[in-house]
Amino acid sequence: MKPTSNQLLQLLDRIHAGVVVIDNGNKIVVFNELAGKMLNQDGQSRIGTSLLLCHPERAEPGVLKMIDQMKSGELDEYEGWVNFAGRILYEYIYPLRNDDGRYIGAVAELHDGKEKAGYLKTKGEFEMPEMHGLGESSPRSPYSEG
Repeated sequence: MKPTSNQLLQLLDRIHAGVVVIDNGNKIVVFNELAGKMLNQDGQSRIGTSLLLCHPERAEPGVLKMIDQMKSGELDEYEGWVNFAGRILYEYIYPLRNDDGRYIGAVAELHDGKEKAGYLKTKGEFEMPEMHGLGESSPRSPYSEG
């Protein structure tokens, strides 16, 4: 028995991770409640818009390169730190593939990184990532595309 779409939507809003899912055209199809809180954005307004608008314009080349590498199979996953307006997050990004192995989208999981960063600081293994989410590093409005 497969879960219903309502059950899946409930799961995505209850899980203890921010979840953003894009389709193979880079449009956001899922932006759960916690991702909205973590990134200080209205997730519902992001659904159906380009993932690129969640990033400043200057970040587009890097985002597109990562997506292209996932599509080609060159990159199977990415993980790293994000400092979003002073909130430390740890993210995992990975492609979604159909049964034939064809790229059909990608998932970004966002986790509160405060505890992990604190632990790594005690070992001298944490370097604060560059701040994003403010000023010229702010996401663009979901209403800016025509």
